[in-house]
Amino acid sequence: MRWVIALLVVLAVWMAFMLYVFRPLPDRLLFGGFFLAIGITNLLFYRAAARKFFAKTQASPPFVARVWAYGGEKGVQVLFFGIGIIFAVAGCVVMLAGHT
Repeated sequence: MRWVIALLVVLAVWMAFMLYVFRPLPDRLLFGGFFLAIGITNLLFYRAAARKFFAKTQASPPFVARVWAYGGEKGVQVLFFGIGIIFAVAGCVVMLAGHT
């Protein structure tokens, strides 16, 4: 489970960098809505998407299958849920920053 947390931290830092890059864009509501839509969709379907993703990885080459099997299906679900939260929060931040 530690690798899931570490990966989510890296993704959160990446998203913070992306927010910094998108800061000067004129249409923040569009980008904020886009990130929010991705986040909400991921939060709504994280279990089903994680199950499908995990099943596909187990049919992959042995190295790839072992990497994802290490975290297990529950770890992949936590990863997808965390990604959804990161995108939803980023969308809200971008949209709120657009009003100032």
